[in-house]
Amino acid sequence: MSVNNINGAEDINNKFPRGVEVVVSATIENKDGKILLVKSSKWFNKLTMPGGHIEPGEKMIEALKREIKEETGLDVESKEILSFGELINSKDFHRPMHCIYFDFLCELKNGDEITLDNDELNDYVWVTPEEGLKMDLAESFGKTIKKYIEYRDKTG
Repeated sequence: MSVNNINGAEDINNKFPRGVEVVVSATIENKDGKILLVKSSKWFNKLTMPGGHIEPGEKMIEALKREIKEETGLDVESKEILSFGELINSKDFHRPMHCIYFDFLCELKNGDEITLDNDELNDYVWVTPEEGLKMDLAESFGKTIKKYIEYRDKTG
């Protein structure tokens, strides 16, 4: 048995060639109490929240701000982590992936005018969290919206 195949490690590495990926996303609230949902081709055009991978040497908040700016043109300020978890081979994602995710609550720094990158994202909508829960969400994003509702109801 090779060192690379201890406890099936080689099989796992073949399933997940990028290893465990660490990603961030943003629950962005506007002044009307609505949150931003985006449609992503990587998630088979289901609704998600903007975000992406943390690059090596990049802090989570830096990655969050960079990804949001790249994908939507928005400048945000992070308030706190709303939820976190992991997804392994989500049925909604376009390729095999094992990721650890952190969903941040964010507020807009200036205006809510969206400029989509039209690469990963192809549509967006501002909705109340309750409306969002009734929409075609990619896996785990409903959990984040529920955490947002809990936070909102607790903090007023």
